[in-house]
Amino acid sequence: MQVTAEKICSFSNPLSSPHEVNGSIYMVSENGDILIMNNELRIDTRMGGQPSSITIERDHIVIYIADMAHQAITYRQLNQLQSTNQNQEGAKDFVTEYEGMPFLGPNQIIISYININAIYFTDSGPFGETSVENPIGSVFMVDLDGQEIKPTALAYRCLAHPSGLALSHDEKNLFVSETCENRIIRFVLTNSGIYAFSVYHQFSGRFGPTALVISQSDFLYVARFEFSVGNQQDMGLISVLNPQGQLLENILIPGSPEITGMCFSIIKPTNLYLTDNSNGYNRLIKCVIPLEDKDEEKKKKDKDSYKVK
Repeated sequence: MQVTAEKICSFSNPLSSPHEVNGSIYMVSENGDILIMNNELRIDTRMGGQPSSITIERDHIVIYIADMAHQAITYRQLNQLQSTNQNQEGAKDFVTEYEGMPFLGPNQIIISYININAIYFTDSGPFGETSVENPIGSVFMVDLDGQEIKPTALAYRCLAHPSGLALSHDEKNLFVSETCENRIIRFVLTNSGIYAFSVYHQFSGRFGPTALVISQSDFLYVARFEFSVGNQQDMGLISVLNPQGQLLENILIPGSPEITGMCFSIIKPTNLYLTDNSNGYNRLIKCVIPLEDKDEEKKKKDKDSYKVK
């Protein structure tokens, strides 16, 4: 089985966190811009700082931004982003600290609605801030319905560069890529309302997992990041895990070892959008993923069969 891939657009600065809204793809750039791709790429808002990811609430009214440079989660009205008015009000601080301690630098952010109306985010700081020798990264949750807006630590200063996030469709499982330990951590919402976490899948080879996304069949797609070394034929790698955490297959993306973000299209669920910054080519890429066969025995037989043309 083969998978097609094509470059949609490129930008002058590193890209991450693709997010589809009404057929348009929002992304953030390391230089502080929020971009939108719809027929053509344009700068929607110059945020300043260093936004590392965004999440947009379901009514498409509020956008939340994880800002690495400002060490904060900020927010603003999404309709301001869609306006051409250049005198827009800047983003406002949402959360900036945990129990009086500043964040290292929020990395990825995601929002949930089913079990609890909440925002989850990883706090890693830039590459090198947390590591195997210095595992001080965290995962936080903010209850949007709480009387007071403040973060709760699900894991505090114990992870080696926690980065990507994904929620299962029932939102009882939160997956976190712990990049420097080359593994996926799963947080489970128990019946008592607390979160327990353990290792969901341990990888070997490559630097470590970064971006995560859940498919319509509840399979976890994991971007296996590797530093590019100038060889444009270096392979990007996306591993697919079933709901039991077993590796089903690997998808190879030629020339894209530095995948930083992924999202499935809501309008066309077979379209997987990637942000990739390999060798300085900062691109948005679209991969067409065949509809998943829900017969897991068949998928096991077809393990490692995906390959991009």
